[in-house]
Formats: sequence, C-alpha cells, structure tokens
Amino acid sequence: MKTRLFLALGLMMAFVTTSCNFSETITINETGSGRVSFDIDGSGLMAMAGEEMAKEGEKRMDSTFTFKQLLEEKKDSIATLPKEEQARLKSLEKFSVKMLMDPATSEMKINLFADFDKAGELQDMMKAFGNLNSLKKQPGAPDMGGMFQNGSEVTYTYDGKKFSRKVKLVDKPKKKEEGGDEDMYKAMFGESNYELNYTFPKKIKKVSNKNAVVSADGKSVKVTYPLSDFFDNPQAMALDVEFEK
Repeated sequence: MKTRLFLALGLMMAFVTTSCNFSETITINETGSGRVSFDIDGSGLMAMAGEEMAKEGEKRMDSTFTFKQLLEEKKDSIATLPKEEQARLKSLEKFSVKMLMDPATSEMKINLFADFDKAGELQDMMKAFGNLNSLKKQPGAPDMGGMFQNGSEVTYTYDGKKFSRKVKLVDKPKKKEEGGDEDMYKAMFGESNYELNYTFPKKIKKVSNKNAVVSADGKSVKVTYPLSDFFDNPQAMALDVEFEK
C-alpha cells in the first residue's frame, strides 16, 4: 500500500498541472480553533491516463494516512536530505492526507487537512503542498517544488471581529524569461482556478473582494481566482472579512 501511495504522490506532483483546480477551505469555531484543508482535483489527468493504468492492473486506491507516521517510518532516509528539505517535511507533520485514485471512474483527488488552535498557526497551503516534492521524487519526474513559490508569504489572523488572509511579497520579482519555468507552469495550468472557502461562527458584515459570494446563512464566503493571479499578482488573493457584532 505504501508503494502505491508514493506512486500516487509522485503522479500528482509530476502531473498535477493538468487542468487541476485548487481549493483552500478553512472552518473556524467559536473558540478560534478549526480545520484547514487543501483539495486538488487531478481527474483531468486520470481521464487521459486511466485507461492505460487500468490495462497495467492499477486498481482503485482510497486511503488516508498521517504525515507524522509516514515521516517516522522514513526518518533514516529523510535524515540524509539537505536541512532545508528536512524542515519542509517537518512542516507537514500535523497534516493528514486522503488520496483517491480510480482508473475506472477517472478520479484522482488529494486532500491535505489539519486541525489548528488559532488562525496564526495556518500555513500557506500551496507551499505546504509543494513541500511534498521533498518526500518522493519519481525517477525522471520534474522538480515541481518551485512551481509553488511565487515570491509571496501568506499569513492569517482572526480576532472575532475580523479575519484576514494577508499576502506579503518577500522576494523581488525575477526577470521573466520567455519559455522559462513560469511560462511552462502557466501553460500547464490552463484555465485552472484557486478557490477560497471560509466558514465562521459569526455572520459576515463585509468582504474586501467584490466578487465574493456569501452563503444564505451569512456565515460562509467563497472567492474564486484564476490561478494566473497566484503567479502574476499574488497580493490580489489577500482577503479581509469583517463580522457583525
């Protein structure tokens, strides 16, 4: 089973750019604690490769595992990695992963999720997923870790009156080269989107993004961005939500 999990992770890391949609979901409770999840739907890839995989005997895989257990099992090999990559993997320790891969139904989905005590503990979810690249690189597969680095840093705050998803540029924009990695990533993502789905214990009074959709009960908000914003204008994905008293 572990071998198949690594295979699936490798496939997702190598081909997740095939018309995938990303969604970041955060649910905050009355205490300020909650759960964060990051979902990627790679069914576009499976629609193309599923028939061939079925011929090779690949069957449905539906599994959930924790990174804490996985990292413990691979601690010896992880110890040989550069310190920076070890730190990236350490940041995944509190996450669990649910993976579904089914050639028969053309489904391929991955879900990273974790509980948190306060919003300040939340991580930049795109970077968290990119850190999977340090865990397993399939022979001949491209290094996709850099795909999730856009020169920005995402932080979160919540005090009961306001929730903020703050995006700060921490690296100077690099000179773009025609045909470079950034152009390759954009071309592979095509029409993909990045969706924010947030649920709060209080009714929403105001949202900074005019395209935000608030639920009927007033406690949830959804904002959809073209994935090109992640590469070209990450600060456009900042969001402030104010609540009723």
